Amino acid sequence: MSDVEREIDLGRWKEAAVERWWLVAAGLVAGAILGAVYSLSGGSLYQASVLISPGQAFSPSGAPVQNYLSSPRGINDIVTAGDTLTRTAKQADVSLSQLRGHVTTQTVLTGSGTTATRGTVLIEIIVQLPKVKKAEAAAEALRTIVIDETTSNYVKQSVDVLQTEISSYESELSSLTKSIATLNQAVTNTSDAILKAVLAVQADSAAQRYATFSNDLATARQQLALAQSVEFPQAIGGVSSGKTTARSRRNSILVGALIGLIAGAIVAIVADIRARRARVA
Repeated sequence: MSDVEREIDLGRWKEAAVERWWLVAAGLVAGAILGAVYSLSGGSLYQASVLISPGQAFSPSGAPVQNYLSSPRGINDIVTAGDTLTRTAKQADVSLSQLRGHVTTQTVLTGSGTTATRGTVLIEIIVQLPKVKKAEAAAEALRTIVIDETTSNYVKQSVDVLQTEISSYESELSSLTKSIATLNQAVTNTSDAILKAVLAVQADSAAQRYATFSNDLATARQQLALAQSVEFPQAIGGVSSGKTTARSRRNSILVGALIGLIAGAIVAIVADIRARRARVA
């Protein structure tokens, strides 16, 4: 077929669709209706979701430490892994086949601007099951697994070191408090000027050490609070659940309308071809 003949055929098809627009419109409407009906045929499901704030580890200098496991992709890989789904199925008392294909994750941006930082990103874990309690139990189980598996050993060790430092500082401060009290009492009780001066110097030195350890203790406690609230992954809120459909109604209607539109156009073209043949005959 030459290019000219092809252009003529396309032109005729376009004219046929325009002249018999009601067939095209009828196909569009019928397809949309059938798509809506089809979306209801899949039955109802319950959707449960939970939120996680991924942990962000920091180096001793305060720089963020990149960690794949706490990234959105890493968390999605954990959630959809076969072992994770098997453990979740047991905890939620559902079959593994019910979970497969019904567990997803998505990123929730809470910061302003075009690019959100790690601190403003939450991960939502979504589960769809026929029973709401099962869906909620599965979502909670998945969140627990993710929090456990994304807590890095580096952060755990950092917390252990900080807790050891805090205990050491508290012990030193307790000992210095007693020493300072003893020295001050000795300064008060002695009448020897030289001894009084020596004891005063020792008391002053102990007080300076006390101030240094107090500052170190405050810094260590602040670092521990940061690690426990930011570097560890956190569960945000409880589980949210609601009823949904097994198939997306919007997508089903759009697909049905598109198919109906194409079918209506084909019917219009076929009707036009038959009409032309009838006139020729």
